[in-house]
Amino acid sequence: MQKIVVEFKGIKKNYPISGGVFKRQRGTVNVLNGIDLSLEKGQITGLVGESGCGKSTLAKLLMKLENPTAGEILFENKAIQAFNGRKKIDYYRQVQMIFQDPFSSLNPRMRIRNIIGEMVTIQGVNKQQALQETKVMLNKVGLDESALERYPHEFSGGQRQRIAIARALIVKPKLLVADEPVSALDLSLQAKTLSLLRDLKNEMNLTILLISHDLRKVASFCKNVAVMYLGRIVESIPGEQLLKGSRHPYSAALIASIPVTNPAKRVTDKTVITGEVPSPIDLPSGCAFHKRCPKRLPHCHEQVPELKPTENHHHKLACFLMDQV
Repeated sequence: MQKIVVEFKGIKKNYPISGGVFKRQRGTVNVLNGIDLSLEKGQITGLVGESGCGKSTLAKLLMKLENPTAGEILFENKAIQAFNGRKKIDYYRQVQMIFQDPFSSLNPRMRIRNIIGEMVTIQGVNKQQALQETKVMLNKVGLDESALERYPHEFSGGQRQRIAIARALIVKPKLLVADEPVSALDLSLQAKTLSLLRDLKNEMNLTILLISHDLRKVASFCKNVAVMYLGRIVESIPGEQLLKGSRHPYSAALIASIPVTNPAKRVTDKTVITGEVPSPIDLPSGCAFHKRCPKRLPHCHEQVPELKPTENHHHKLACFLMDQV
């Protein structure tokens, strides 16, 4: 049985809306509405969905940048909400993150040797050893020692993202959170960067949570993929089955929206989502997707479907259509 590194249990995150002279609470923004998700050790898990569905908020909770309103996050079977002092510092060493825009995540006034090396010096490593570890890490991401004395603006976007990866991995974390790590790069650099991450994952036995909008890349890169809609996971499926084995109407619509460059392979009867995404301030009753779903059933507006396994144990679905099969 595969070891679980991170487990989200019933995670909810709400933000109060205040207004008026006395700043009284007028409502609540419901960003996450009961997330259950596990990240397997040494594997890459993808998280996909429309903008605003709560993917980045989930990453913030995992990084302890914010606290959940309800539920708990377990890291190696220990609740991270209870981490303080030395335990919190150690947790940040074991869990690292890379961002969508590498330029904004790198200090423009610092040389690369300091940007990467400071990650280990704050762990108590002396400067000489930190420099040696920085050189090794630069080599692993495909950059040579000439990069040490340069500044972030002297590199291309792809090189800056490699520097960001080196900075995250120099402390030898167990988990890497990658929030849209290649969306700011051109297509050729996207493939190279993802290939680099896969190689480093294998070499360092990393667990990776990949947040992305690109379903094709997620399908080919991830072992498991979770599809989110309006703060809930509506489908969890092995990556290799994502494009042809998805059964949730929302997943089907996302897949149908993938651009097809070959006119001969385009279809006209693909699933199309109509209507607007409901407001997280006023969530619809029942299934959150029912107002936009082309296959909705009469009781979809009354009950919230539970995420449960299909006949394939590795495939989970939160849809009443599963009962119709």
